[in-house]
Amino acid sequence: MQFAPDSDQRGCCTSLLYAQETQEARTLVRASHPCALGRIRTCNLLIYVLWLLMVSTGLRRREVLALTWSDVDLGAGQLRVRRNLQRIKRELLFGTPTTARSIRTVSLPKRCVDALHAHRVTQEQERKVAGAKWKPLDHQPGGLIFTTSTGRATDPRSLNRMLTLLCAKAKVRRIRVHDLRHTCASLLLAQGVDARIIMETLGHSTITMTLDTYAHVMQTTLRAAAERMDDALGLETDQDENDHDSPSSRQPNGLQDPKAE
Repeated sequence: MQFAPDSDQRGCCTSLLYAQETQEARTLVRASHPCALGRIRTCNLLIYVLWLLMVSTGLRRREVLALTWSDVDLGAGQLRVRRNLQRIKRELLFGTPTTARSIRTVSLPKRCVDALHAHRVTQEQERKVAGAKWKPLDHQPGGLIFTTSTGRATDPRSLNRMLTLLCAKAKVRRIRVHDLRHTCASLLLAQGVDARIIMETLGHSTITMTLDTYAHVMQTTLRAAAERMDDALGLETDQDENDHDSPSSRQPNGLQDPKAE
């Protein structure tokens, strides 16, 4: 896979994203609106779809590279994680996730569905152009979503190289591929999604793992919820109380005796 042309598009990823330090990971955050990841689309559709899918679903690197078109139901807006891809020594091997919770169904945002539709059309065109050069590995499943230009499974190490190049072009601190997964969880928590739903989305074996990993994000979410409580209860602010305490609005303390009127 190739990242982007080096000519007139050299600066298309400048200011693409920036890194934010947290207790657990350096996460990808929005540098502008719409989401900065959208700018990748002008560089390379394949990489745009790949990163968008990882940030939106929290899939592990080995999971996203093992996806086939039969694992995705674009009409229903969901995908099924049921295998993974790892590089062991010099060989790319497909296998089954080690835990039962890693085998899961994940919902897809509409933006992901649209991007996958576009990528499928582009991939089919590239396959026809490649012709006889399109030679998938003998042991790889048919219909891989993310392949090389010759139809072969993608080496997981190449994702590290692509993200390193992306960060270099954007002139930001290097972000790990796994940080895209942390970003997904952080964004979901920030939007108030229940931790158990996030656990199922990420394929964590226990809810404790989710809570421990993202405790710092949850604290921020809890603070925001507390701040919204005043609005929900309709309580007055200190300024409102000061206004009511002015001489013109001051009322006697306690209940008045009707006989005193």
